[in-house]
Amino acid sequence: MTGTQIPFLRHEYFAALEASGSLASDSGWTACYLTVEDPAGELSGAVPLFEKSDSRGEFIFDWAWAAAMQRAGRSYYPKLVAAIPFTPVPGRRCLFSPHAEPGTAAVLIEAARKLAGERSCSSLHWLFVTEPELNLIENSGCVVRTGCDFVWRNPGVADFEAWLDTLTSRSRKKIRRERRRVHDAGIACVWRDGQELGREELDVIYQLYSVTYYTHGMLPYLRSSFFAELATRLPHALKLCFAYRDGDILACAVFLQDGTTLYGRYWGASEWINSLHFELCYYQGIAHALKHGLQYFHPGVQGEHKLLRGFEPTLHYSAHWLRDPELGRAVAGFLDRERDQVENYIAEAETFLPYRRDPGQDRRHRKPDPRGAVAPDASSTWRKP
Repeated sequence: MTGTQIPFLRHEYFAALEASGSLASDSGWTACYLTVEDPAGELSGAVPLFEKSDSRGEFIFDWAWAAAMQRAGRSYYPKLVAAIPFTPVPGRRCLFSPHAEPGTAAVLIEAARKLAGERSCSSLHWLFVTEPELNLIENSGCVVRTGCDFVWRNPGVADFEAWLDTLTSRSRKKIRRERRRVHDAGIACVWRDGQELGREELDVIYQLYSVTYYTHGMLPYLRSSFFAELATRLPHALKLCFAYRDGDILACAVFLQDGTTLYGRYWGASEWINSLHFELCYYQGIAHALKHGLQYFHPGVQGEHKLLRGFEPTLHYSAHWLRDPELGRAVAGFLDRERDQVENYIAEAETFLPYRRDPGQDRRHRKPDPRGAVAPDASSTWRKP
């Protein structure tokens, strides 16, 4: 299906979530996938749609909207979201086969709105959508929300050292110093594919992943067998970078990869090592993307510290329909004000990028990739917030 170049939108990824129990009833995510079949009974379109009993694991934050409804004596939950559970990765939300009838996306969007009514949901949310879908979704009565994350773009250089040469002298020294700290701590970084992982390594991956959540006072979203399921179902897309010391795994970073993009997802360490997070989650990823000719590296949302390490501020989009007209008007006004703030934030963030500016070149005029760095079939038109 169109859109499933992204590993997170493949059937195998959702199957791994379900088989591992990560979408069990207590996760807050109840699957209610929308599908469209052609006259021959073949699948021609689908939307990853979920009924939510809270707002955990979405990364487009609407807790304040829920609180406003509660203060008014009304219920914000359940709601419907078209999203990848626990995963803030932009991509199509209306998936369809190459032979789908024209208008299939519009049919799916209308069906999602109808389902929200049938289930008495307060709202319908399309999270991290691509720009080509945005106009269709907006025309269905949704208001658009913009946000910012950080994406690395391949400048077409040969390797990591050549990439460092595109940075200012100060930034090069900082990154080399951080990498040297890790090396001097006796750490060796090793990449492994999903099909190379054994049971012991898979258990360690989950333990380290869990530590990150527990350290921040949170329960892990994913269940213990998820990484084993993913290694079985999407072995070539799953990439791991392990940090070894004296033959033992000290830390790991979990990535997924498609033909154009590396996606940084999870990380964990059994002890703190100065700069190890930067090495494992960013510098190793950049070096891997350069080695394999990938165009983008999407390390996850949030984190201004990514700017100083070469990740450019990039717009992402969501769209929202709210049943309650009073809340709908309040949210629409808020999003208008927020949109201006996001535009100003991106303009300011771009001034902190570490890249050298050649005479006559201003990176601030180089707009971020409107496809969310993940949709090779998307429009190349820049949508101003």
